[in-house]
Amino acid sequence: MKRSFRTTAIGACGAAVLVASAVAVTPAYAAPWDGNDIVFGPGDWDVENYDFAMDDVYLVFPDTSTEYTDIWDGAGQTTIFAPSLGINDETVFCENDFDVDVEVEAGTGDLVFTCIAANAAFAVADVSVVSEIRVLAGGEVVRFLTTITNNSDADIEIDSVQVETDFGSSGDLWNYGNQSDAILPVPAEEDGTDYSTQLNEAEAKWIVHREEDDAPGGIIIGTSDSTATAQWLQTDGDTYSFEVPAFSIPAGESRAVVSFVNWDPQSLIDGDYNNDGDDQELLDLSADAVVSSMSTFDSLDGLLASGIDAPVVNWVIVPVEEEEEEEAEEPELADTGVAEVTGLVFGAMVLLVGGAVLTARRRVRA
Repeated sequence: MKRSFRTTAIGACGAAVLVASAVAVTPAYAAPWDGNDIVFGPGDWDVENYDFAMDDVYLVFPDTSTEYTDIWDGAGQTTIFAPSLGINDETVFCENDFDVDVEVEAGTGDLVFTCIAANAAFAVADVSVVSEIRVLAGGEVVRFLTTITNNSDADIEIDSVQVETDFGSSGDLWNYGNQSDAILPVPAEEDGTDYSTQLNEAEAKWIVHREEDDAPGGIIIGTSDSTATAQWLQTDGDTYSFEVPAFSIPAGESRAVVSFVNWDPQSLIDGDYNNDGDDQELLDLSADAVVSSMSTFDSLDGLLASGIDAPVVNWVIVPVEEEEEEEAEEPELADTGVAEVTGLVFGAMVLLVGGAVLTARRRVRA
């Protein structure tokens, strides 16, 4: 656990205000990241380029003061295994801060960090790996997307992709998907016991972590019966990892792995959260709110799927069925008449997307 303190002001070195059409989602200009934390929505976000992961987030109050949450010491760290390709335990990284691109995306309003992996083993294997950390516009959800592209002219096999999230401090496994006292009563103390067997027995695709000082948070790893269904790999105190098993990538195609972390900043703001353990009822309320939000992730669609352009192996994606149109009686036409069908005309609705303020400082780690 890092030390807790509240800063009284946010040093701003700039603000991004973007205008977009609600019809055509056009990404804003993605600029090289300068390595500074970014104030966005209810959080002051800290990302690591090496290994590429969400490091932490400070809670931002309406008066612009901030409070350290220690919710993560690293979330979404992704490692790829494909020994036949010479890819052995390769954790995705970017060499420098400026190798990571950052933008507030027009149309969605999401804060997006993108890392084109610098691992030499990927280039030797003739694959490209791109990882994205996306903070959804409301600030409650962070998505991790890793896309692997097979640049060769032969099909390849990825043995596994592993994703690890390290919460700030050990506390309790507060709840999990399909919870059953017969499998594992909760809260269950994160005392170093590995709960992965029980979580897999329950077919739990999400967990919620709670600690006596830190902001509660959750992890969502996919859906059952997907192409490569994710399984919990290990829980070690406050560190949870899962594995997406083997999947193939045809020549010239891409496959993606997706996961999420989430939290409940609004309850914490309303309750004047302070990272000192004084208000356990507030932390219970926040943890329960995270549990209640988990139904949002029953399917990967809508805003959760923004920007995904490759098949996702660890989610079942249900295609949207087009409604059948009733056949209308055709009007009688003159011999020279022509029946015309006009398409829908979309009006342009302008959205104002703001809230990305770059802080001019680096976090000092204790």
